[in-house]
This record gives sequence, structure tokens and C-alpha cells, in this order.
Amino acid sequence: MTEKILPSNLGGSQFISFVEGSASTAPDVSAYALQVLGADHNLNNISGGDPTDGFDPWVTDILVYPSSEYWESQLSGDRVRPYIDLSISEYNTLRIPSPIHNYDLYADNGRFYENVTIEGTLTVGGMGFSSTGVKTIEATDITATNISGENLSGKAKVKIPIDVKTADFTYDATETGYLYQCKPAGAKITITLPVNAELGVSFTVNNCLTGKTVEFANLTNARGTVLGEQFASATIYWDGSAWYGIGDFV
Repeated sequence: MTEKILPSNLGGSQFISFVEGSASTAPDVSAYALQVLGADHNLNNISGGDPTDGFDPWVTDILVYPSSEYWESQLSGDRVRPYIDLSISEYNTLRIPSPIHNYDLYADNGRFYENVTIEGTLTVGGMGFSSTGVKTIEATDITATNISGENLSGKAKVKIPIDVKTADFTYDATETGYLYQCKPAGAKITITLPVNAELGVSFTVNNCLTGKTVEFANLTNARGTVLGEQFASATIYWDGSAWYGIGDFV
């Protein structure tokens, strides 16, 4: 954006220009005379601020940085450094570091005092929750569809999902970890296992009624296929190639 302002107490025209950009490395000190601006400085009075190349409109080689710390100390490595070039005269430009570039936010550290809502995908290179130097999570509730990690440790206070079944059904492998309370409306309930599932998928079955049975139509890797007594139970799991059953089978 460029704006020409009239009149000006400096005489003639005064220009304001904003140009956004980004760099992956700190400015080359040998190419630009890095300056630290005081509050009472005017760009026209900075040493080395005279234009070159025949007073070409807009600055091509005279850049002033508020402080080298923004580029060299506060950001490390080859991280992207967004900036805005602010020209308040035809021949001097002030380069201002900015956390925003092309609607993306770049920051080394941040603090949010209110809720954060992410409508897209959150990608984290390495995440840690910390409090006074100890890695811990202090939260009332964290809800997610899938949480994966190499090691998850802590005191688990897990509530398993419970579903009541009264008739024949085919197990849905997305319902891993479920406990099925089987209360047959007829004489028995027959459970059919899917052909395939993800490694480690498992569920538990409990026959809750006396005089009823729970049977598995296609379970082969178990001591039996029938839960024939009240409160007879079994855990079924997929080992990557077949279904296995552990429990009160007959």
C-alpha cells in the first residue's frame, strides 16, 4: 500500500508505504548499516540515510532495523521472519518485524488468556504441557477422537463405553474398548466378527441373564464359542491376522 499525503510541514509531498515480506535469515550486517532507533530519532537524520542511485523512488538499499535483537537474538536458526517495510519518506525505509505474514502467525513463544479454537488441522512438532518445570497436564477435560504417542503414562481413570445388546449383531470394529452387556430377548444372542480390523482392537462381552446364551458365529481361536451361564464373560481381540477370545467359553 502506498499513500501520498498533501500538504506536509516538510515541504512538498510526504509518502507512506507498507510492503510485507519475510526472510529466513537475519539481515546481512555488511549489506545494511544496522541501526537502533531511539524514540526521538527521525529517519532523515540517521547516519547513512542518504539515498543512492539517483534518488530512485522508494528505497532499494537503505534499510533501518529497530534493533538487531529482533532478527538475531529473539529468533533462532532458519525460522521465517516476517516483516513490514514502512517508508515514511521517499528515501528511507524502516523494517519492522511482525508475527503475521500472509495470514499465518509465526511465534517462538506465546500466551493466550482466552480460549483458542482451531478450525483446521493442528500440527505440533513437539508438545509438552508444563507447570513449574514439571511436565504435567492441568486440565479438567481434554476431548479428542484419537490421541497417539510412543508412551502415555500417568494414572488412568478411564470410563469404558457400555452398550446393551438384546439381539444378534455384527461387531463394529470402530467400537474398540466397548463392554457389551448381553441381555437376549430370545434364547440367545449371536455375535458375528468382521473379517478384518486394526491391530489391538478389542471388546468385552458379558452374558447378563440366566438361562440365556451368547454365541460367536466365527470365533476359532478360543477354548469355545459359547458363554452359557449368567455373568460368563470374555474379551475378544484382533492380533493383526485373526480374532482371539479369552474368557468363560464352553
